[in-house]
Formats: sequence, structure tokens, C-alpha cells
Amino acid sequence: MTRILSTLFLVALLAPGLTAQNITKLGQLSYNQSLNDIWGWADTANNKEYALVGLQSQVSVVDVTNPANPQEVFSRSGASSIWRDLKSFQHYAYIVHDVYNGTSDGIMIIDLSTLGNAFPTVYNFKPTINYQGTQVDFKRAHNIYIDEQGILYCFGSNVGKGGALMFDLTQDPANPTYLGIDDAYYYHDGVARGDTLWGAAINKGFFTVVDISNKSNPTVMASQSTPFNFTHNIWFSDDNQRVFTTDERTSAYIASYDVSNLGNITKLDQLRTSFGNNIIPHNTHFLNDFLVTSYYTAGLQIADVSRPGTMVEVGTYDTSPRDGDGFDGAWGAYPYLPSGNILVSDRGEGLYVLSSSYPRACYLEATVTDSMSGQPIPNAQVSVLSANGMAGQTNFNGVFKEGQLDTGQSQVEISAAGYITDTISVNFIRDSLISRQVALINGQSSLPDASAWGHPSLYPNPSPGRLAIQNLPADLKSLHYQLLDVSGKVVAQGQKQVRQQQTSFSWDIPSGVYQLELEAAQLPAWRQEIIIR
Repeated sequence: MTRILSTLFLVALLAPGLTAQNITKLGQLSYNQSLNDIWGWADTANNKEYALVGLQSQVSVVDVTNPANPQEVFSRSGASSIWRDLKSFQHYAYIVHDVYNGTSDGIMIIDLSTLGNAFPTVYNFKPTINYQGTQVDFKRAHNIYIDEQGILYCFGSNVGKGGALMFDLTQDPANPTYLGIDDAYYYHDGVARGDTLWGAAINKGFFTVVDISNKSNPTVMASQSTPFNFTHNIWFSDDNQRVFTTDERTSAYIASYDVSNLGNITKLDQLRTSFGNNIIPHNTHFLNDFLVTSYYTAGLQIADVSRPGTMVEVGTYDTSPRDGDGFDGAWGAYPYLPSGNILVSDRGEGLYVLSSSYPRACYLEATVTDSMSGQPIPNAQVSVLSANGMAGQTNFNGVFKEGQLDTGQSQVEISAAGYITDTISVNFIRDSLISRQVALINGQSSLPDASAWGHPSLYPNPSPGRLAIQNLPADLKSLHYQLLDVSGKVVAQGQKQVRQQQTSFSWDIPSGVYQLELEAAQLPAWRQEIIIR
């Protein structure tokens, strides 16, 4: 479901017209050319942090240890391309480019331990790949990933279909060893852990799960389509039980999937940005049960995904003066620096260094049933009656599961066609799940021949055991009542006087669903379900 949370606060150090929510700008560095992707590197021996910034025709290494004053410490010219991707391993940076003008860089490798030298060490690794008996010179790739075992994956290269080329970095990081290729599909992006590769097969509209235990003979184990059938990016949770995807399409979603059973991959939820439905998501990354996503003209988005099946936007920072559809704005985001600072590359505005407290969301799970039958009510509307409150419908099992950023006491309205609307009070607490059972009263429970009573109304219903009835017939002076439980047993009865078309009741009885029956001279019986809490 899509959540729209529009409260904007913590606005600081923003360019005119830009907005922030739970994300603060620490610093910025502008460039005179367009940016593309970004990564980071931490020099733990010297307590320094760096941004690795891809530009149209070069790579920029920026010292962001003092985030308020980012300083470029090295740059290296390269092939002109609007697509450049970067990753780090040990003290090396690995950079590829896609379609380009001029000479290919191959895989550019920068020895980051030599940044203090007058001329840092740079290699251009241009392997020749034996592809199905043909020698193919590697020239370009769209994306790369390096796993925990030191295996580098090149996606969308000029070799074969553009699948995943695999190289071992552990023996000689400056001269990687070719291991094999998964070439079942063209992959725009991908990630790997252990013996499993997850590939974003963008043109096929799905992601794949590949067994790469034998890297010379990978095997596709499963695939799953994504909401807009244009699977651009994929990332996984730390426990390998979920993956998250983006479709690089207007109005597309970030989607989450349960992949614990590859024979039954299940979509759990999907999420857009609060900046509107006409924005394009780009790349998402997982960190401590949050998703950190570069969202083009909407900038950066942080979503709490700690509860599988419920994704909630909890932070935004608009890096771009542009809005709406298009590919301007935030291209990439890197959230893994030891400081916790987030690096964002905006195509036109440069490098941003941001920070966030990563607030958790508040969660509500409401089960809505028919008060008499106990059967679930699907498609019941649940709305938190506050400016930024969550809203949505129950599923087939009558269950509503959502989250919101705002805390505190709120009224929650539950309604369904043919039922009397109910309102409950909920105190939302950060990082807490509130569970409620709501039994709606069938609004058609009055007897069909009771029109002579006019339109009596009971309130409050549900009630704490005290309620009033008004709008009784004008000439009615008294009535007899019976209160019956769900088994039909009479639990209370008596005579009531009617004054000014109303009367009241008070009972000390257990909580539950009851039926109130009214009788009066020359009038048919009138019945109405009530709930005592």
C-alpha cells in the first residue's frame, strides 16, 4: 500500500524551495559536470571517510571526514559516459562505465592507500573474456557489485547478453581473476551473497535468483516479476529473508518480497514517496531494517522496513530544485560510512553529505469483523483522523496493517458498506505495534417492518455500558426494552419513560455484542445491535 506522510520538519540548510523530514544537510560539494553514481570508503587506519563520486568524464575522490567541508583530494579523467558505477574492496576503488565516447577505461582501479602520494596509483584492467569459444575484449559495464568474499560482479557488459561477469579480487586486487559468467539474461544491476546471485533483469521485468556455487556453470533457481515490469535495482536484507526492488518508471514503487522459500516468492508490500506519484525511484539499499533510496527529483528517501509487509516512509531530503517526472536529481545514495553519514550524488547539484536519526515508525494492526457472525470484513476502510494519519483497507482476512510516522493519541475511524461506522482511540508509540479487534454492527439489523419508529439513533455505540436513544416517535411516552446476548438470553429488561423523544440506559454487564429490543403499544418491535466495552 502507498503511504503519504507529508509533515515536513527539521528543515535546515536547504536550498530555496527544498524540504526535509528527519534528514539534515551537513555539507555539499558542487561540480561543473553531471554526476552519476556514488560509493564510499573508510580509511579506518587514519579515521578518514571518503566519497567516491562518478562524473560525466571523471572519477572524484572526496574527503568527507569533516562533512561540513568536503574536499576533493583526487580526480581521474575517464571515458565520457552518463553511466558510471563505483564500488570499493579493501583499499581499492573499482569503476566501470557504460556506453561511452572515445577510449574505454575497462575497469578502472584506484589504489586508495596511495591518495597521499603526488600521483596516486591507478590501473585500467581490460581483460579478454573467452565467451563461448570467442575472445571478447571487455569494454564497458553498466554496474558492479563486490560481495563479502571478494568476488566482483560486472552487470550489463558488452560480453554476451550482458549478464554477470565474475572476477576474484582476493589473489591480486589490481589484476582480478576471471571466474565465469551468468549470461541467462541482461542484468542492469545485482547483488550477491554466499553462493546466491540476485539479478535485476530490467528488460524482462523480473529479478532472478541464481546458484553460483559453480561459477563456471551458474543455474537460475527462481525469478519474480516486479510491479512495473522494469526491474532496475535489487538489494537484500541482512538475514537473506527479503529482497527489495525498484522499477525505474514514472509512478513506480519500491517493493519488498519474502524470499525465504524460493518456490513461493511472495510480494509483501510496496511504497512510493510522499513527494507525489509521478516520481521515478532509482536505487535502494538496506541498512539496519531501513531502506535508503535515491529517488531522482524527490531526492533521498528513508523507509522503515523493520516489520515485513509494512513499509513506512520516515525521512526525506529533496536534493533537487526540479520536481515531477524525469531523471534529474538524486542518482545514488551510500549509507554505510562508519559515521552514519549518508552520501548522495545529485546529477545537477553535486555531492551531498546528509545525516539522519533514522526514526522508527508507529504501527497499527486492526482486525475488522461482523459483530454477530464474527466473520472478517474485507475492504473495510481504516483511517487515522489526523493530518498525516495512515489510511487503507482491510485485506481478504479483514486485517489492516499499516504504519505512520506521527506519534500520540489519535482517533481511528473504521467503516464498511452496510455497517455502522466505529471510532476507536489509539496512542501511537514509536517502534511499537498497536493491535485492535473491531466488531462492526450491521446497519441493516433493524427489523424491516419497524419504519413506524421513525429513525431512532443510539449513542455512543460501542458504549461503556451507558447509552442514550433519541429521535423516538413524538407521541411515545414509554417503552419496554430487552437486552439479549448473542445466545438469545435476556440479560436485562425493564420499562423506560420517554421525554422529548429520548431516553437512556445503564447496565453493568460484561463486554460483548448484544441486541437491544424495544417494544411499545401499537408499534412493532425495533432491534439494534450494540457493543459494550
